[in-house]
Amino acid sequence: MRGLCRNRNNDKRSWRNVYRIIIALSLCLAMAGCGFGARGKDGERQEIAYTVCSDREIPDELRDIIEEKKVGSFKLSYVNNDAMYIAVGYGEHNRQNLRVTVEDIFMTSKGIFVETNLYTEDELMEEAGQPSMYPYIVIRCEKSELPIIFDVD
Repeated sequence: MRGLCRNRNNDKRSWRNVYRIIIALSLCLAMAGCGFGARGKDGERQEIAYTVCSDREIPDELRDIIEEKKVGSFKLSYVNNDAMYIAVGYGEHNRQNLRVTVEDIFMTSKGIFVETNLYTEDELMEEAGQPSMYPYIVIRCEKSELPIIFDVD
């Protein structure tokens, strides 16, 4: 008859061990998830020195490419002997006062991450015949062989 009786203390210890394992696994998963988010986009985040170019600072060849593509949205990079240029365009808009800004730009082992945003003001151009605006931004930075990953709002 002894073989049929179970010891309650052993049952309690078994369940405690199961709970401990579940809690330990949960903590490991939570910590792993937080660790990936803290590093940003896959790897060690490094800030990039950059300049937003005025129209005069854009190389002629890049300016021609932008002129061809400006009616639609575009994302491109251009490299010459001096630097790398990253251009983001938002296509044709019927507003006069639009502004594109760089929200974030950084580098990881996976690539160069560029986030831009288009800001508008509430005032619409209501007069007929006003020229459409083609908002874009050109960013100049050091040359790199890494791919560029765009996050455009």
